[in-house]
Amino acid sequence: MRRGIVVIIEKSLGIPLGKSCMRLKIVFILNIVFLWLILGCQSDRVEANYEKNDLILKALGSVSQENIFKTVEELQHFETRYSWEKQDEVANYLFKKFHGYNIPVEFDEYYFNDKKWKNVIATINGKRKPNEIYMGIAHFDSISKQPEVSAPGADDNASGTAAVLEIGRILKDVPLDATVKLGIFSNEEQGRVGSKHFAKMARERGLNIRGVVNLDIIGFNDSYKGSEIKNREGGIKLKLKMIKNRVLKSLSPDGIVVIAGRPPNKELVKTASALTQKYSKLKAKEMVGKECG
Repeated sequence: MRRGIVVIIEKSLGIPLGKSCMRLKIVFILNIVFLWLILGCQSDRVEANYEKNDLILKALGSVSQENIFKTVEELQHFETRYSWEKQDEVANYLFKKFHGYNIPVEFDEYYFNDKKWKNVIATINGKRKPNEIYMGIAHFDSISKQPEVSAPGADDNASGTAAVLEIGRILKDVPLDATVKLGIFSNEEQGRVGSKHFAKMARERGLNIRGVVNLDIIGFNDSYKGSEIKNREGGIKLKLKMIKNRVLKSLSPDGIVVIAGRPPNKELVKTASALTQKYSKLKAKEMVGKECG
């Protein structure tokens, strides 16, 4: 990535249990993503603020909770997305979903453990600056204590995968100057093998990726019970994290978006943070450092 920021949705801020609450959280996160992508891809062409607002509001009003949760349920029905066979089936499923939305899509293939794996990459081409790229990404594989048998991964990360598909469905009808790429990667649970392959390929091809939003575990809830904490390795750390989460939640009940970037992109981080706070109720936290982005 030559220049850009990473927008991180703070999954540590859980919300009360309940399917309706989780739906609201996912939709709210999508609002932030649309805001960032539309403003980033439109900043030079759309000069009047009201025109930008119209595009943003139209996108936000088009989010379908039913689509998102239907996709989550369909991904759960694979039972596990850990094995090679299942990941291959899921990649084909995602390809068909993008194709059904009339979005150009391709497989980004690579070898790992003597097998050919697939990332799924969809592209919505920009009109005036097609070489400038903004990305929304997620991973579609899953893991559990018995991943070969059962790893439905509704939250980690069917939630993020479903969101990326919904972003594509809506943005394909939005006039954009810059290009949006939507990447859904395999083998994240094996050391981010799929995304690392794509990143290497992007560097080799000199892709001008200006920024990335990574949607991972966006439906997270604070659902751990005391008995579960005791049975987990590192239970004390988890309990301390939960306490911290509750404190943060009381200070920022609507949640936090972390805008992260490397030192050369400090001003870009500030701009993205200001826009996030202007158009949403979420508090934006800025992070700048060599390890960011």
